[in-house]
Amino acid sequence: MVYNEKYFSDGVLRQLRPKKDAINIYTTVEGLKIGMFQGSRGQYPEIDFVVKILKPGEKEKLIPPPHSFWVVDLMMKIVDHNKEVIEILDYYIKYYNSVTPFITKDGRINYRLETVDYITEKYSKINQPHTLSINYVAVIIELFCKNEKRNAGAYMFRNLLQTLLKYAKNEVDYMTVIIASQPGFR
Repeated sequence: MVYNEKYFSDGVLRQLRPKKDAINIYTTVEGLKIGMFQGSRGQYPEIDFVVKILKPGEKEKLIPPPHSFWVVDLMMKIVDHNKEVIEILDYYIKYYNSVTPFITKDGRINYRLETVDYITEKYSKINQPHTLSINYVAVIIELFCKNEKRNAGAYMFRNLLQTLLKYAKNEVDYMTVIIASQPGFR
């Protein structure tokens, strides 16, 4: 696959402003590059991280992935694969509740994804044309679970997982989910 060389070359994913190289890079089955970059927020800014993605294509730009990408993707999958999406959301809510956040920079640098192979293998059958892969969804959810758990009192991502599960169970409408996926709309 070909990527914009400003952002990805020689195996390095780069952020241009401020100039930083990714700490870790994950490549999804559809070729999206997901980078973990040094962050600066929360109670432990030295181990905080931000996630950015780069689509294949010579003119594509590195962007922070809005929650709406994976949320809408799972909402679309619910139509044909409701049971499986409920299982995935249950799995990640349990993962969120038990996951240990990064304690050191080395732990973050040497991190290997814990859930993605399992979810990708078990649920790849729910992939649909012109949507994101369950592989992408798993990487993003795992990284956001790991990051939010580092800060006491953080709850937005956990609540979003729970709200999407309620949607899958017909307990809330789609507007509730979309609002929950957008920061500042609480």
